Amino acid sequence: MNKLYVFIGRSGAGKGTQVALLEDKIKVLEPTLPTLVVETGSKFRELMATENYTAHMIREISRTGKLPPPFVGVHMWSHCLIDGYTGTGTVFIDGTPRMSVEVPLLLSMIDFYQFEAHVINLSVSDEWAHSHIKSRGRPDDLNDEEVWERIKWFHESVEPAITLLRESPLVTMHDIFGEQSIESVHQDICHVLQIPQ
Repeated sequence: MNKLYVFIGRSGAGKGTQVALLEDKIKVLEPTLPTLVVETGSKFRELMATENYTAHMIREISRTGKLPPPFVGVHMWSHCLIDGYTGTGTVFIDGTPRMSVEVPLLLSMIDFYQFEAHVINLSVSDEWAHSHIKSRGRPDDLNDEEVWERIKWFHESVEPAITLLRESPLVTMHDIFGEQSIESVHQDICHVLQIPQ
């Protein structure tokens, strides 16, 4: 059974960093098998850099600190899987689901592909997340009000999704304390996933 690792947590929790570290570890342990990383945040940023009508509408929504409608996020990760998953290897998803309405669709994908699915919830405080978001230096992190809005929507939208994932027999949930060194977080993730260090 192929494995799926879903990384979830506040903006600034270090999801992308930990996905990259775990992918590197898996590539060393299973050098002949492919990996696929699905990173919805970067896909959203790519879309918003275009000039089509949907991108314009998403930019307007994002300026208010709100999330785009669920169909956009589902389109991002589902098309990456449909186009990129070969039926072998390990899949990593960074930053999905963003809303509870996405959870049944994510679970249907897990069931369809028959993944052994693990959700890694990187737990950090609002203040810690804010500090790390501001230190990244990305253009979409400059407006302090927008950063706090993103943290607010985590509580409003993502936390209910995490609750639904906890209740599903299709996934194993792992809560990881994220307010420690990058290497310590990585070691904790490997430990709960029983991946050799």
